[in-house]
Amino acid sequence: MFDRELIQAELALNLIASAEMPRIAWDALEAGLDGAAIRRLAALEKPTFFEVNDVLAPAMSEMGLRTLAPGEAALCIAKRRASEILTRGEDPIPHLKELQALWIRAGYPREIRSAGQLYDRVFSGWYGSRSDEEIRKCVTQELTELVQSA
Repeated sequence: MFDRELIQAELALNLIASAEMPRIAWDALEAGLDGAAIRRLAALEKPTFFEVNDVLAPAMSEMGLRTLAPGEAALCIAKRRASEILTRGEDPIPHLKELQALWIRAGYPREIRSAGQLYDRVFSGWYGSRSDEEIRKCVTQELTELVQSA
């Protein structure tokens, strides 16, 4: 499935390996997008960074992808991840390291500071003598606020 918003965000944070880029092009073709650069990218077999780099900019243009700032990209991914956690009703605590890693990878953007700091707050005693259940409620509230943020 071609998800323009997610692809832009993942590209901005270098989260898509060169070997995965043909799949992005195949998804774009299946979504009805076409162009010489998309087809060239789709035809690559086990591409190197340099092969992808040669065609990435025109392929992005043909796919209608724009370059995102790291903070904007991290916010997009963090909101999606938080939404998935909340929708599934999962315990958010095991996912906090992932959000922290995203925050660090993006260069500590203010857009996801609160989500990026949750892991440290939970495991550093920041919540004081609150019970595990109370901490989970606080974390869930933080994730809810992240998802609902503009």
